[in-house]
Amino acid sequence: MDVLHKGYWIGQSISFIPRDTLFQLEKYFHIIENGHDVSVLSEPDIRFCFFFIDRQSHPPLLLTAIKLCQNLNRKLVIIHKGELAEDLEQLSVVFDHFDLEEGDISDWAAKLSNSIHFHLVDHKEIVDIHKNKTILDDQNISKDLLEILKYIENNLSKTIREEDIADYCHYSVTYFSKLFHRSVGMSFRDYLTSKRIGMAKQMLLDDRKAKIAVIAFSCGYKDVSYFSRIFKKKTGLTPAVYRQLH
Repeated sequence: MDVLHKGYWIGQSISFIPRDTLFQLEKYFHIIENGHDVSVLSEPDIRFCFFFIDRQSHPPLLLTAIKLCQNLNRKLVIIHKGELAEDLEQLSVVFDHFDLEEGDISDWAAKLSNSIHFHLVDHKEIVDIHKNKTILDDQNISKDLLEILKYIENNLSKTIREEDIADYCHYSVTYFSKLFHRSVGMSFRDYLTSKRIGMAKQMLLDDRKAKIAVIAFSCGYKDVSYFSRIFKKKTGLTPAVYRQLH
């Protein structure tokens, strides 16, 4: 059964996937790359997303995506290199996974396409619309919080303060902090840092001639030295060494 599904892609860029492997996936999935924007999981017509992890077994972005999937009844298909951590493999939100080191992905992609068609695609549109509305009404993540995640994604270069966003939502900072942590799985500060460092990592690889200072400013850091310290704390490498090794 050749069914072309929309395959929204989060995490490491598809540019790190071998060309032949990507070609096999694209026989069954229209891959739409979303970088580090996990808020795509909140879209009502999305039932699953691909998530590509390269070297880290529990990157913060993956933990956030898992939390969103648990709250919004979504599934993840994890593409990874090397053995997947057992605790991740057993999560109910992990619909399937594939180890790129196993080689040919064609058979797995075909089986995945069929499984998604029969288990995740709801062919009764009216029921699906009602279901999605119920999910959004019942889950811990409010529409306001989903909008905040999108705002963060689109404004990483700007000053983003937790107290300002809490005030915008008419919450106390304490209440908003607890709400955010409970819904997303990490503190507001850690989430913002994770998004900014993820953006910096991508920029370091996408434009190898870009100055570190420019990247720091683009990711919301006005102090280059502070940016370098945070980057090293989160990745174990300075921005320059990270670029050299990737």
